Amino acid sequence: MAPGKADEQVLFPEAEVEGYKVRPWTLAQSVALAPTLGALVEIARAAGIGEILLKFMDLLGPGQEDAKGAFAGAEQEIVKVLPGLLPKLLPHAPKILSVSLAITEEEAGAFDLKKATTLLLAIIVGNIDYLKNSFGPVTAAPAMAS
Repeated sequence: MAPGKADEQVLFPEAEVEGYKVRPWTLAQSVALAPTLGALVEIARAAGIGEILLKFMDLLGPGQEDAKGAFAGAEQEIVKVLPGLLPKLLPHAPKILSVSLAITEEEAGAFDLKKATTLLLAIIVGNIDYLKNSFGPVTAAPAMAS
């Protein structure tokens, strides 16, 4: 166990980001976000970026302090596809932020893009294992030898 941390802080870590507590999703939050994550998986599948997303998520891990550093590791590949995806992805941001931070979608929608991005990265890092499981099927299954 990490020195000076209570059991619940190790099991359910939280981070203070932009004045909000970001912690791993509860079951209720996961259920509330399931349709949104499903839509994002479909967007990723249609754009053929499953491999890129998984590479990015592999660079992140629970407790990853430098999400921006991990993003830089996959940045070149992401930058190639991001302009076409932003109009499809951004409409989902207020829902993810509102459920994750326990605020209204209107409050989340009022965030400037920098603040929203910073919070979304923290949410991704805090829920990376769940997200890897959600986005894992986005890539094509390897062909089985007969």
